[in-house]
Amino acid sequence: MSGTVNTSVEMANLALAHLKEAPIRDFDFSSVASRWFRSHYAAQRDACLALRDWDFALTLTHLPAETEKPPFRWDYQFKKPSDCLRLPQQTVDGDPDGQIVPFEVVGQRIMSDCTPPFPLRYVRRVTRETEFPPLFVHAFSLFLAAACAHVVSGKNSRAEALRDAAREALGQAGRFDAQQGRPLPMIDLDIVTDR
Repeated sequence: MSGTVNTSVEMANLALAHLKEAPIRDFDFSSVASRWFRSHYAAQRDACLALRDWDFALTLTHLPAETEKPPFRWDYQFKKPSDCLRLPQQTVDGDPDGQIVPFEVVGQRIMSDCTPPFPLRYVRRVTRETEFPPLFVHAFSLFLAAACAHVVSGKNSRAEALRDAAREALGQAGRFDAQQGRPLPMIDLDIVTDR
């Protein structure tokens, strides 16, 4: 799937356009905006990706168990992939109707009683902007604009309006993204079901 931006600078310039600010040429030290993006772009990208189970950012893998067992509670531990931003609900073999696989994240390890290899579905870090679909590009540009609005433009009221617009765009993009496949069922928490 091809997106609508090719570079991080193009992505940043879409955000700056929401603020009616001049575009930048690079993440260098030539302006307040370029300095802000140099320091914060990657963290903001990762935060936006981690908000939802974006289809384009999901990946599947099998994790081998580590030789060292957890000290208690779980039978196995698995090293979390280095590009993992978030672990959504896991089911046996990734089947949407499958049984939920209990697990716990402890530091950079995934603890579970699941027999290895652990079938893992996770939201990965996507660093190539060409992989961003158009609705994500739109939502992320608003997300970035809201984050940098005060520093770059000093417009506090504009920042609040952009935060609202980003929430709406992220929600809409997430709904459309979720309709592309068969979503996993919601988790029934013991706290709720035991009432």
